[in-house]
Amino acid sequence: MYRPEYFRAPDLEAQHDLIEEYPFGLLTLSMFGSPEAVQLPFVLDRDSWPYGKLRGHLSRGNPIAKALSENVEVLVAFTGPSAYISPDNYESQPHFPTWAYAAVHVKGRPRLLDDTRTVRQLTDLIADQEARLAPKQPYVLPRKASALFDEYLQLIQGFEIFVTKIDGIFKLGQNKTPRDMAAQAKAFREQGTESSVRMAEFLEKHNPFPKHS
Repeated sequence: MYRPEYFRAPDLEAQHDLIEEYPFGLLTLSMFGSPEAVQLPFVLDRDSWPYGKLRGHLSRGNPIAKALSENVEVLVAFTGPSAYISPDNYESQPHFPTWAYAAVHVKGRPRLLDDTRTVRQLTDLIADQEARLAPKQPYVLPRKASALFDEYLQLIQGFEIFVTKIDGIFKLGQNKTPRDMAAQAKAFREQGTESSVRMAEFLEKHNPFPKHS
């Protein structure tokens, strides 16, 4: 990952936070000399050595599923909030248009999971996502075996990745003045959308100016 030092992720916790908030990652690897990729939801186990562990699943019919058993190194990219930055919204002038964003790249070598651990990965993933739908009564996987669930389980392959390297870029205006980035955050809040407000929150968190009240 290319990243100027002033855009470095604050710490490992901040990178883990981004993965958990935006768990739909892009897994990439090389197969037969060609780059391949698949987008998947992941569960993060923060406390696994050395930088955490990712757990996911994909269709057994995907050729990538077989490749994951061959000790190949993969990269998983997680993208947090991102937005176009308009020069018109800075307090000072002149500026050029740019893009603000946060992203985390994770590297490691996958290991396939057996059915029991794959069910645990599904259970944890569903529990995490259902919790975001509160106050809805959460859906849970049926505890009793069924022909339908057994059939579904045979169609997917679970895997885990012990993270050997993690790197993040939080390009959120740290190279601008506090007054300029406060103006950008204010402009995002005034847009009023969920994504624009989240962008404003990231700008406020990672720049030295008072938070919105």
